[in-house]
This record gives sequence, C-alpha cells and structure tokens, in this order.
Amino acid sequence: MDRLVAKGARHGWTLLFPDRRPHAGGPEHYAGYLENTDGFEVELVAEPR
Repeated sequence: MDRLVAKGARHGWTLLFPDRRPHAGGPEHYAGYLENTDGFEVELVAEPR
C-alpha cells in the first residue's frame, strides 16, 4: 500500500488527507486515500506493519 500511494502522483493520483496518512480512517485503520483528475477516489488498505 505504501509503495502504491508513493507512486500514485506519477500516474495522476493525489493523496487525500496527507496530514493524517496512514491513519485517516482511525488509529487501527492503515490506509491511503487517493483521488484522480476525473474525481474517482480509491482507498488502499493494508495490515499495519
């Protein structure tokens, strides 16, 4: 998940909630939220390390 989020900008995705990443969904929720230029949003979720 971390690698996908890091590479997202090169493919037209913007990180949502950068100040709260990777716990924007809560302290036990390890995720990255991305949005593309068409307005599509994606949530990438992983087990915390």
